[in-house]
Amino acid sequence: MTDPRSSDRPRDAAEWDARLRAPDCSEAERSAFEAWCRASPEHRASFDELQMLLGGLRAAGDVPEIRAMREAAINASAGKPKNRAWRWSAAAAVAVLAIGLGIFGWLHQSTSVPPAEVGFATSIGERSTTTLEDGSIAVLNTNTRMEPAFSAAERRVVLLRGQALFDVSKDPARPFVVVAGERRITAVGTVFDVRYDGSDVEVTMVEGVVEVAAEVPLGTHLTPPATEPRPVRINAGQVLKTSAVATPAAPVVQSVDADRATLWREGRVFFDDAPLSEAVREMNRYSQIQILVDGKELDRYRINGMFRTGRQTTFVDAVESYFPIYAERHADNRIVLKPRQEE
Repeated sequence: MTDPRSSDRPRDAAEWDARLRAPDCSEAERSAFEAWCRASPEHRASFDELQMLLGGLRAAGDVPEIRAMREAAINASAGKPKNRAWRWSAAAAVAVLAIGLGIFGWLHQSTSVPPAEVGFATSIGERSTTTLEDGSIAVLNTNTRMEPAFSAAERRVVLLRGQALFDVSKDPARPFVVVAGERRITAVGTVFDVRYDGSDVEVTMVEGVVEVAAEVPLGTHLTPPATEPRPVRINAGQVLKTSAVATPAAPVVQSVDADRATLWREGRVFFDDAPLSEAVREMNRYSQIQILVDGKELDRYRINGMFRTGRQTTFVDAVESYFPIYAERHADNRIVLKPRQEE
């Protein structure tokens, strides 16, 4: 039977962006968004590009031209029907208008980014270390993209996707800010790890203190959003997990072994009683060879121990050795894990 809401689902990056920000966005819709991203590399790329654009718009919140665009969008909503499709279209129109007016190019010039400061990216399975212009060090994990945008007032980095660990040079006059989705992580001199998968943000503290707050988007909320919780400070040995989209829900803060959480810098991951599907998702981040779990019942098997990233065959061999599971290997870079039939 056809899902009656399927025809009402977003069709492009701008519509998905607006839907994910909505207070009534459901888990099913978030799952549909992830499926949309997996359906085509162009989908994920277009969503990332939109986040970069919106990041620029947020940075220019006091610019008269941008304020006028937002006010025009709000005024245009008066007296309009508040159905989902209209709200998505209105939000998309704001982003399209920004591009059409050439605002994005103008914003890019106004951020005072030195000509040599360009974006950084890694491919699947790759890691890289770079020194930013202020002396801060950024270590990028697999399939990561970030854009520095330093100015006289602050040292800003937009994390478009993936994971990066930042060892920040101290400069009290210019805070170091990482923007991931609608989350703003601020530090002066510290070491912290940020992971952003498009729907969730995870911040792990290695040294020092950071403050995590909402990065309120400009021109995308056509009605006042629900009250966002106050900024949250986290210390060394803590991890903060929250939605990438600003919501009234308070972030979750837990204790963490920061050394284990950042083992990816050495090409390793550590699992502590992780469900099989969770461990597989983590291993899949680092390889073109994708492992699939056939059946939710396999999640009763828990994974413990340390594994090398990118070593899919080694991981699968361990799973087959310890559990009643067998692996079907396919020519299209897929390994399917299935329950072993009792003889």
